[in-house]
Amino acid sequence: MRHAVNWVKGLRSKLLYSGLTVPDCTPENTMLRYLTIPLAALILSACSSVPVETDYNPAAPFSSYQRYHWQTETSGSDTTISPFHAQRVRNELTRLLNSQQYREASAGEKPDFLVRYYVSEQVEGYGRRNGSRGSIGVGGGSGGFGLGVSVGIPLGKKRPDRNLLVIIDVLDGSTSQLSWRGTALVNAGHTPEEMAEDMVEAVQAIWKEYPPK
Repeated sequence: MRHAVNWVKGLRSKLLYSGLTVPDCTPENTMLRYLTIPLAALILSACSSVPVETDYNPAAPFSSYQRYHWQTETSGSDTTISPFHAQRVRNELTRLLNSQQYREASAGEKPDFLVRYYVSEQVEGYGRRNGSRGSIGVGGGSGGFGLGVSVGIPLGKKRPDRNLLVIIDVLDGSTSQLSWRGTALVNAGHTPEEMAEDMVEAVQAIWKEYPPK
């Protein structure tokens, strides 16, 4: 029970930090004592989703993408960010790819698509790379960041001072052009343990949106 209480408190703290108004619904609170366990679980699960932004090329042949390679040259993170965060993104993405119908192309085998990941620092809503407010757009052809993706938060909500933007790209294996992109914001003000969990959750939330429906 104590672990459940701590988990609920931690979730409430995250929501409050993001600017949401959340009532005190920990088990110590009198109101929750009268809620059934299924109802409480439903409320908590509805509040725990990670906001994700996606964009894609509708002409990309997603159904034919089976074998993949890592686009390591442009994957990684900003120099101001711990490289462990990028490694966590790759580890979880590898697990998700292997759990589905995708497989990594062997040496000498042509991949159907390329996978790229990047963790970018966002300070007060401005990207460190190009200073554009809540957006990404670095370079053009040859597999560069081609599709613009905006990241916003509801009006009237306080923006955290520092976030990490997790970016996952799928590029066409024949043209190296961007086919799909998913992004999610992670609060950089959390503890290292919380950050590790947040990175995994962000990757899961992003990849849940692939392929585009």
